[in-house]
Amino acid sequence: MKDLGVRIIYSIKRMHHVVQHTGMGLLVGASLFTIIPTSYAASLQGAQGLFRRGDYLGAARAYWDVMNSSGGDSRAKAEFGLAQSLKGAGLPYSASYFYGRVVSKGARNDLFRPALESLSDINAKIPLGRANIAGLFRAKFDPLSIPPSAQGFYFYYRGLETFESNPTRKTNLIRAKADFDRVPSSSPYSSLSQFYLGIIYSTLRNPESAVASFRRAQQRAASQGVRELSTMNLARAYYELKSYRKAFEQYSKIPRDSDLWLQTLLEGAWAFFVIQKHNNTLGNIHTLHSPFFKDRFYPESYILQAITYLRLCRYGSAKDSLKSFGKNYKNKFVDLNKLLKTYNRQYAGFYDVIAKYKNTKRVQDFSEAAEIADSVSRSDAFKEGQRVVRALDRERSSLRARSGRLGDGMVTVVRKALEDLRLATAERTGQQGFDLAVQLFRYLQDLSNQVRLINIELLSGQTDALRSEYQGESFGSDSSEWGEGMKELDLKRQLEFWPFEQEYWEDELGAYVYNIDSKCGGSKKKGR
Repeated sequence: MKDLGVRIIYSIKRMHHVVQHTGMGLLVGASLFTIIPTSYAASLQGAQGLFRRGDYLGAARAYWDVMNSSGGDSRAKAEFGLAQSLKGAGLPYSASYFYGRVVSKGARNDLFRPALESLSDINAKIPLGRANIAGLFRAKFDPLSIPPSAQGFYFYYRGLETFESNPTRKTNLIRAKADFDRVPSSSPYSSLSQFYLGIIYSTLRNPESAVASFRRAQQRAASQGVRELSTMNLARAYYELKSYRKAFEQYSKIPRDSDLWLQTLLEGAWAFFVIQKHNNTLGNIHTLHSPFFKDRFYPESYILQAITYLRLCRYGSAKDSLKSFGKNYKNKFVDLNKLLKTYNRQYAGFYDVIAKYKNTKRVQDFSEAAEIADSVSRSDAFKEGQRVVRALDRERSSLRARSGRLGDGMVTVVRKALEDLRLATAERTGQQGFDLAVQLFRYLQDLSNQVRLINIELLSGQTDALRSEYQGESFGSDSSEWGEGMKELDLKRQLEFWPFEQEYWEDELGAYVYNIDSKCGGSKKKGR
């Protein structure tokens, strides 16, 4: 009988005897025993045997039976074995649910360390999602109890939770820094931890330390995305230090196919403005205003363009730039305001709006808010949250398809857990996106106020006061020229502005440099 994969359980409690074949649901009288397939047998030994043979679905069901029919040590081992089996069966979010339950019982639990290590291993392959991971920090653990292989995972996410709870409060920054500092340099979370250390140092007005952290993040980055973020923030730190040449060097490393490329052009334009390289400033803005990027959100570019023209005493062009701002953003301001009022505290609904935008490139009922929806959809938080939501949807479907092997009882419980996790992920991702949209709304309000003030001063003829307010820094005797991609030119060459009225050349985006004069003081002085 052993070779047939069945166990014999003798019954002495009943006057009649039943043969039960679980796989077929057949009841037959007149037998001395009940036959149960081993894959469903409520024994740890049987479940472990199935796991060793690679029958992860069978092992999962067996562990589930043990977990629901025993207590104490056997139940704890069965719960951990169930998590291991679901992980082996390619159901990582289902596994994480049970690993999380093991971890929540505390560090004195013998299975705490391997469960935490397993969560770290899963998250290294697919994102578990911040809503999922945040549950780990509801209980406090002694840092010494965290196994070495999970320290990067644990301290990085705990630091991130602390940092994001209030990124402007100094005590939060210091607590977060302590956790980021605990992430081992060999951990895959090291580059991200160094990145956030750089952000913390920048917030605390310590740009030198920020540069060192961003450089480490850049060097240790395992992905292109982290490398680009580190490079971008390294450029910003150099900007704060007024090391503009080094800032341009870092900005120029961001490739054109990156979501960050247009932002580097805007920030590079400001750096050129500060060092009075006005033709470079206007060239970068020329690319930002290309029809290729009509759905991207860069309202500040019109303000920078206007004050650059002010500095060159080209008042008519400055007024045109301010008019363009109003023309392009007045209706967007109204629709964004309506969108935020509609979805205030309805974060899952806001998540759905942005997710639908990614598929259709439209925001139903709020069409003029498309640029803001685009900005939110490109944020790292939204990208990761949507990836988790989609993965959870796929796994819930997979569970339903496997209910025959896993059993309806387990599938019902786990699918409900994943449904709750999906909602929590959509809520959290939606809230992060909503908060970003609110920031963009306030940013747009501030820019609108600036435009209003500049217009008032222009109309009242206070041009000298305006020009004085927007003066930049002298770059000393340095007469270097910057060209395509904000790279310094080795050879002197004539830099020209080609005044395309109706078309742009896609291969020249990012390479434009103006060649116009200053009209201040009645003299013709190059806008450098």
